[in-house]
Amino acid sequence: MSRRNPMSAAPTRFPVAGYGQRGFSLLEMMVSLAILTVVIGVAVNGLTEMQRRDFAEHSKTDTVQEARDFVDQMVRDLHDVGYPPRVVFKNKPQCSLATSVNVSCSLVSFSPTQIQYEGDLDGTGTIYEVFMNLQAPPSGKCPCILQRGVVTKATWLGNGNPPTYYTELNGVLNSGDGAGGTTFGVSLSGPGSYSSYDRAPIFQAWDIDANPVPNCVDATTCSSIDSIQITVNVAPNFADPQTQTYPVYSITSKARVNNAQDDSGTIIP
Repeated sequence: MSRRNPMSAAPTRFPVAGYGQRGFSLLEMMVSLAILTVVIGVAVNGLTEMQRRDFAEHSKTDTVQEARDFVDQMVRDLHDVGYPPRVVFKNKPQCSLATSVNVSCSLVSFSPTQIQYEGDLDGTGTIYEVFMNLQAPPSGKCPCILQRGVVTKATWLGNGNPPTYYTELNGVLNSGDGAGGTTFGVSLSGPGSYSSYDRAPIFQAWDIDANPVPNCVDATTCSSIDSIQITVNVAPNFADPQTQTYPVYSITSKARVNNAQDDSGTIIP
């Protein structure tokens, strides 16, 4: 009877993890990567479209709000035009643009794209000179910038320089000349047409009998103006992502003004 040598016994084999299992083939890996790429592409495209839509909506909201604030500011200014008038002073000085630092000469100049007026804007008795001006970009075509600048009358008479325009409204399309034409025209990218928005004047004026008042260049020729209307057609910075056109919003407001009067209430020529 033979006896086996324990030292010569066969070694015990332990299973190795993954042994005998088949891995992914190159074709399967390529198909998986292709599907993953398509899914990521769809997700990124959706996020990009959502971001564009968000930008467009925020641009619309900001544009409309800025336009309303700007128009409301001008209406508040116009309510203070002509104050304080000459009749509240002891000697009732004549309203002279060149010398009457403490007297408001009301409207100083007017045109469909710019206006200049005077008034006590803050109730302190200080007369301010207010300039509203439509400025075209370097291209010479709208969208334009509607600017508002304010300086004390004493300062303006001292140096004669226009003020710095700290308040601006961007994206203004209309620059009507008051005769059915346009001053600058409109040039916007995309497939839309905006020619119907550019002929409305920024400023319009009427006398007490509701007759249109033409351009005036000094307080004397502007003294017949009884009310002023401001109209702005504005477009946001971003076009609609789907139509690639710019939505246009129109805001209009009107205010009566107090022109310089003498003791009897007659407009001073």
